[in-house]
Amino acid sequence: MTENEAEKVARTEALFREVNERIAESAERFDADETNFVCECADPACTHRVGATLEEYERVRRNGDTFLLVPGHEDERVEAVVELVDDQVAVVAKREPQVRRLVIELDPRGDKAA
Repeated sequence: MTENEAEKVARTEALFREVNERIAESAERFDADETNFVCECADPACTHRVGATLEEYERVRRNGDTFLLVPGHEDERVEAVVELVDDQVAVVAKREPQVRRLVIELDPRGDKAA
């Protein structure tokens, strides 16, 4: 994977994560327990939704290198599925060092996962 490809993957996924941060904030304001998040995959044209509870989303967000995806949307070059929830939600962790570093740097919560 080239440096440009790694940066594009990281920035696309980080953008989707930022959208989901706003979705989570809105759901909390309306006292919702669950909502539909956008798939945080590397495909900039992806329009799939991931139904998850706010608790599930918070669990994913504990680390700056984990993301919420539709199962099958993972990019095996850069990430690995670490959890499947009801076959509807995949949690992935970045394993490609350059992408991992970039998504942690771009984390809106400032998480610095080890």
